[in-house]
Amino acid sequence: MAGQGAEGTEDKTSENETMMQAFEWYVPADHKHWQRLRNAVVGLKATGIDNIWVPPGCKASSSQGNGYDIYDLYDLGEFDQKGSRSTKWGSKDDLMQLIEKANEVGVGIYWDAVLNHKAAADETQKCLAVEVDPNG
Repeated sequence: MAGQGAEGTEDKTSENETMMQAFEWYVPADHKHWQRLRNAVVGLKATGIDNIWVPPGCKASSSQGNGYDIYDLYDLGEFDQKGSRSTKWGSKDDLMQLIEKANEVGVGIYWDAVLNHKAAADETQKCLAVEVDPNG
């Protein structure tokens, strides 16, 4: 149940937090989205945004990829792969600065993790498998 806040306003309950989707498919591929979000997070908090939902920030099949065409789950914009060091969204350093600023002002970050979209490999790899008889 909400209580009384300053000047008679009612405090919000944790169930009333607001999340904003902080990306869309056609964000410019200029590697500056993490910077834009870092610069906007104070204003977002001031307007009532408690959490932001960010895109998959791992390396995609190209420097313009939205992250749903995963090339490297562990490259958040720090390795020179697929034509760029940064991801479409920015460098790992930019991402870490966004996280730091969001933590500072109390904005949560939800990462869109799509772990099964691994279609951007450089080549086909053979995998050894052992057939198992389910009947023993």
